[in-house]
Amino acid sequence: MSVSNTPKTIDAVLGLNLIKLGYARLTVAGGSQDEITHDAARIACPLVIVDEADRLTIKSLEHLRDMADRHGFGLILMGMPGLEKRLARYAQLYSRIGFVHEFKPLTETEMRLLLATHAGDFGISFDPAQLDAIEAQAAVIRITRGNFRLMERLFAQMRRIMTLNRVEEVTADIVQAARDCLVIGPGN
Repeated sequence: MSVSNTPKTIDAVLGLNLIKLGYARLTVAGGSQDEITHDAARIACPLVIVDEADRLTIKSLEHLRDMADRHGFGLILMGMPGLEKRLARYAQLYSRIGFVHEFKPLTETEMRLLLATHAGDFGISFDPAQLDAIEAQAAVIRITRGNFRLMERLFAQMRRIMTLNRVEEVTADIVQAARDCLVIGPGN
């Protein structure tokens, strides 16, 4: 969807995607497309996740709540801290909130475990026997401060730099070069 989403836009785009997903789910479950009704397809989606929900207007959020009520899907709203305080001013919408969860930054131990187990998914490896790799790992932890999404962006940029320069070993200089290419606030 675009940056500005009116209730009409949400209804058109989300409504159409709910139907498409519903037809796909019901067809995979063994239903014939001729037998699947439009209404059955519309309610075949059990969960809708809305990222950056804090950017939606209250009218758009109310429309999402109404769609969830009418079509029976669960609704997860993800956004910046403070979203729940904004929603608390609107009783009908706020009464539907089951719980609020704030993701805390990962600890250094969690970051090290994540780097050891999943850095390879991004084409990055930290050799624990190499001093340069240990320094690079420490730089990633320092720069990202436990922010998983930022770590993903940093890894993608590191992989790009390593590919362009035909380098296989990760160093603190590569981490810093990747950091300099991203807009992530003041350096540490």
